[in-house]
Amino acid sequence: MCEILKAQHLSYSYPKSSFKALKDVNLSICEGEIVGIIGPNGSGKTTLVKSIASILQYEGSVKILGKEVKNYTRKELARILGVVAQEFSPSYDVNATEVVELGRIPYTGLLGQIAKEDAKAIEMAFESLKISHLKNRMFYSLSGGERQMVYVAKVFAQNPKLLVLDEATAHLDIGHAQRLLEKIIRFSKMDGKTVIATFHDINQAAAFSDRIVIMKEGNIVADGVPEDVLKEETLYKVYEARCTVIRHPKTGRIRVLNDLEGEQNSYQRQDTLLRSGSS
Repeated sequence: MCEILKAQHLSYSYPKSSFKALKDVNLSICEGEIVGIIGPNGSGKTTLVKSIASILQYEGSVKILGKEVKNYTRKELARILGVVAQEFSPSYDVNATEVVELGRIPYTGLLGQIAKEDAKAIEMAFESLKISHLKNRMFYSLSGGERQMVYVAKVFAQNPKLLVLDEATAHLDIGHAQRLLEKIIRFSKMDGKTVIATFHDINQAAAFSDRIVIMKEGNIVADGVPEDVLKEETLYKVYEARCTVIRHPKTGRIRVLNDLEGEQNSYQRQDTLLRSGSS
């Protein structure tokens, strides 16, 4: 399996701030991997993916297919790398097809005309996500989940080798989030695409990812398959949260239970004892 991305000594400080959002990060990802990145707020997840996408002027090195991302033209990079953020908000309302057509801009000529090959890629993007019924709907008439599906269809039409999702399911209900992640897994496994995704939800990351990277304070503190890195002691160290790690009874995948439920049960027991004592 070939290396598609390599970050070495990657650091970043936001302008007018001495705080380092990334601190000498080293990361290697191979073609076809699905990598989830988790960590508490301010851990550096979004800064990392923005550096990978060449949105930020980082220190160190980020190479995709052996070439520094800073040295790609925007059009060259867009043929290799697609980004799905939490929200996509066009400056004026357009229909869903026009949104998805934007994914073909890296392949169009000077006049930006849609060729047969582009039209085929757009059609396949709608079909693969099962949202062809939305083609003529205006973008801002869609629900949040439908908008995110159209946004992902734009990136599918772009047909990148490397897909980056930054909290792409953050505002979606459980049904839309599940369907979206299932489609992205299929996109990766069927076509050999590489996926890097940041998550707040540890269980989404565990169910979705072949490999998980845990970040804290701009550093990578753990990197490996979910069962190796999602340990109770590691989660307490990173999140300061008491958790119980189990395996899903149907899938066998790792699941993380928040021990807040144990605290609630303790108070319920105390309340029951008090009530029984006063009766």
